[in-house]
Amino acid sequence: MPENAIKPTRAAVRGAGGGADQRADLYLEGKDQLGGWFQSSLLTSVAVRKKAPFKTVVVHGFTLGEKGEKMSKSLGNVIDPDVVINGGQDPNREPPYGADVLRWWVAESNVFTEVTISSSVLNAARDDISKLRNTLRFLLGNVAGFNPETDSVPVEDMYVIDQYMLHLLQDLANKASVTDSYKQYDFGKVVRLLRAFYTRELSNFYFSIIKDRLYCENADDPKRRSCQTALAEILDVVVRSFAPILPHLAEEVFQHIPYLKEPRSVFRSGWIRTSSIWKKPGLVEAVESACAMRDAFLGSIPGQSAAAYSVVIVIEPGLLFEIIEMLQAEETSSTSQLNELMMASQTTLLSQEPRERAADAIELTGTFLINLEGGDIREESSYKVIVTPTTKEKCPRCWKYTAESSEAPCPRCADVLGGK
Repeated sequence: MPENAIKPTRAAVRGAGGGADQRADLYLEGKDQLGGWFQSSLLTSVAVRKKAPFKTVVVHGFTLGEKGEKMSKSLGNVIDPDVVINGGQDPNREPPYGADVLRWWVAESNVFTEVTISSSVLNAARDDISKLRNTLRFLLGNVAGFNPETDSVPVEDMYVIDQYMLHLLQDLANKASVTDSYKQYDFGKVVRLLRAFYTRELSNFYFSIIKDRLYCENADDPKRRSCQTALAEILDVVVRSFAPILPHLAEEVFQHIPYLKEPRSVFRSGWIRTSSIWKKPGLVEAVESACAMRDAFLGSIPGQSAAAYSVVIVIEPGLLFEIIEMLQAEETSSTSQLNELMMASQTTLLSQEPRERAADAIELTGTFLINLEGGDIREESSYKVIVTPTTKEKCPRCWKYTAESSEAPCPRCADVLGGK
């Protein structure tokens, strides 16, 4: 909130401190004051100074009980914020949620209307905070041993999926999203954007894909450094994005970023910083088309490990094939970017049907609409995904089915171990 944000007072109408030109950046009051202080201070200031006493007005609603009823001491349904934070006499009935949960709930609520508060609402907010902390723990743990000044990979040399995440990060942070929402006091939108990003894009998608690169490649392998470069940028943007809502958590994270030699307060190091070179719409088609194929593949083996299967992708020559070929130049690979996305034992990319296929193969078909250059380039292409159980053994180190024997590491892991 701006430092000059105040509730309407007679001093504000006159010009606090005697300054006739002084105006409040923000008036903040409940909607019951539309006919009260908001109106009286406006009328008085216009009459005396020929201008409004404020630059912006934010009108908030009121907190209601669980059933939407007005809070009243006589009804015994008033919820004390101190009890929400520290807990009540009966911790089973009134557990301590902490300040972060209360702040998150307030930010998430549509403050411009009436909002309800209950144990179920607070439990949901607590779950959100828990998921956020788990995300931050993963980010902090996997940038250990990484120095952005010496280990960062140039954007153009990064893995496509890593560049794609920077593209999404740019979308999250740009003026149409988090930054603009703060300026409009739409904190609920900030929470929704952040929650969707750290649950759907990070935890459910990106983290599950990159674990093999993080845990099984050499510590200084460019493929791993590419991933860490993205993680460091993600950590920085995410922390700054929620800092106004959860300041204590943001400061806690900042104090534990391993490559900050002299950690400063997050509030003394500027706002979100992104780069225009992160914006790469063309990569969206490559990743999302591959993800469409991956979703079809995973849907065909419910409850099974994707790593226990080999995948053949057949795409007729054309724009879609050229886009997917960005992810895998060789015909068959267990270490390509395409196979990383598919999470399979190995992936084969073909421009025509294979001559032979296993009797137990699963065949899946689909189409993907490519939309480039703002719609100037549109092409719908079909693809086929052929899924078969792998004939390889499970590597005891990386757990991928790429080994010749379950007693010996796969070729990739053997190279990594041999290089240590």
